[in-house]
Order: sequence, then C-alpha cells, then structure tokens
Amino acid sequence: MAQVTLFYDADCGFCQGSVEWLLKRARVGTFDPVGYQDDERMRNFPMVDRSLADKGIQALGEDGRLRSKAEATGYCLTLVPGWAWLGHLILFPLIFPFASIGYAIVAMNRQRISGWMGRTSCRIPPRAGG
Repeated sequence: MAQVTLFYDADCGFCQGSVEWLLKRARVGTFDPVGYQDDERMRNFPMVDRSLADKGIQALGEDGRLRSKAEATGYCLTLVPGWAWLGHLILFPLIFPFASIGYAIVAMNRQRISGWMGRTSCRIPPRAGG
C-alpha cells in the first residue's frame, strides 16, 4: 500500500511530468498517483478539494493529513531518496513563504511550461483494477 496518495491534474503536461519525475526517483510503493479527472478513484477521497486541480497538487499521507501545493511538494520530496534535503528546505518556516510564491507562479504558468517541455497530455496509464 502506498505511503502517500498524490492527487494531480492528469490533463496538464507539466503536472504529468512532475509526477513521472517523482515516481521514477521514489521507492516503489511510496506514491499512488490519482488524477483529479478520475471520478471513480476520487469518490474514495471526499476530503480532497477537486477545485484545487487548477491550482496544485494535494498529497494525503499515511498520517491522514492532506497537504496542498508547496507543502505537498515539500512533503513528497522528503520521501524521495536523495531529495529529502530539498523537501525539508521547502518546508523550513523561513523558506516556505518563498516556496509558496514560487509554486503559485509555476502553477499559473503550467500550460506554458508544458508547451516548452513539449508535453500536452497524460502519459501515466490508469492504475489497473481502479
């Protein structure tokens, strides 16, 4: 069972690339990605605010706490070997406000960034067995 359920916009190339990057570097089973567009899977998570799909990721940890945007990013990075330092830096109280601003800027420009990356749609196949 995954340690963290990661909710993301599966229609966004940048978001898709970010999730792929995370999964490639994390230990197997650390993350269970769920696209906001997956109505069947999202029914299992009524606490997740789907209106945030255009604004950022959300991460539901084993501790039951739901984190959003920059906090979710930092939290997820703390679980990735070799990248925990960056996650802790993002979450550090003196840095976090700046990380949040940076996250907001990237989120507002993610379609443009997706185009620069040559990405336009989802590449992670749906999880078998829903």
